Amino acid sequence: MSDYIDLKSGKESPVVTFNKKLADVRQKYAKLHKPFDSTCCRLDFKDKLDYAEKESERRHGFIDLAELKIDFGEFDKYADEDRFVLLEDQEDVQDKVIEGSRTQVLIGHTLSYKCKARGHGISVFIPIKEYNEMQKKPVIKDTKEIKEKK
Repeated sequence: MSDYIDLKSGKESPVVTFNKKLADVRQKYAKLHKPFDSTCCRLDFKDKLDYAEKESERRHGFIDLAELKIDFGEFDKYADEDRFVLLEDQEDVQDKVIEGSRTQVLIGHTLSYKCKARGHGISVFIPIKEYNEMQKKPVIKDTKEIKEKK
C-alpha cells in the first residue's frame, strides 16, 4: 500500500462515513436488544476498502480519495438471527439497600452469543421488564452440536 494519499478532494474519507453509518445501526439494534455483528461488518468493509485502495493506487500511483466509491452493503444482514448461536443466558443482579439490609435485585439478563462466521462473542443486555415481555424466550443450543457441523 502506498504512503501517498490524495487529501485535496475535501470530502470525508470512506472510513469516517462507514463509522457514522455503523454507529447508527449499532444503536438501532442496541435499543431493540438484538445482537449485531459489528466485528464482521468492520472486517468485511476493511477488505472492500483495501481492494479499492489497491486498484486506485494501480491506476494513479497514489490513493485518490475522490475516486474511492465503496458500497457499504446491507448492514441488516449482520443482525440476522441465523448468524448467531446463543451460548448463555445470565441473570444480572445489583446490590440495593432495602430497609437497612443489602440485598441483590434482578435487573435484567445478559445473553451471550457466538458468531457462526468467525467465532467471536457478542453480548446483549436486556432489562428485566423487556425480558419478561418477550414472547419467545431464548433457547441455549448445545455447543457440541455446532462444532460437529463445521
